[in-house]
Amino acid sequence: MGSGRATDLVADDVGDEVARFVAEHRAALLRVAFGLCRERAAAEDLVQDTSVRLLDRWDHVRRARHQLAYVRTVMVRLYLDQVGRTEVPVVDARVGELAGPDAYAELESVSAAVALVAGLPPQARAVLTLRYIEDLDDREIAEVLGITRSTVRVTAHKALRRLAVSASSPTRRA
Repeated sequence: MGSGRATDLVADDVGDEVARFVAEHRAALLRVAFGLCRERAAAEDLVQDTSVRLLDRWDHVRRARHQLAYVRTVMVRLYLDQVGRTEVPVVDARVGELAGPDAYAELESVSAAVALVAGLPPQARAVLTLRYIEDLDDREIAEVLGITRSTVRVTAHKALRRLAVSASSPTRRA
């Protein structure tokens, strides 16, 4: 029984380390999660699910040269696994309170952009999020997603083309 207590103490230490890491990098993790999920509650859930996943992988995180990049990879792959099993609804995300006379027009514009991006396949959303929100280059995106750089470029090109076509479609604006 003595060894069980030692295991509990080690698990508590790991849990504390994971909690400190997530607290320290919360803004960056939420930024990526929101870019993927497009909904605040889902982004919070993804950060929490990633934290739980890290408990079993903390030794790998400790040894990683770039810990945040490693955790971001865990998060993106967890997201892709989750959306592979469930349908992701398109949501009307309201990014905050808008003020001024153009508030409704701005909100409609933001909502339309969010809906367009949410309509992309999960991998395309992940590529665009990592490229434009996290400012990663194609090599880094390829590492995170476990795909080739050419796949990153093709996916980004197709996603941007699809967004441009969708945004200019008269039925989209109606």
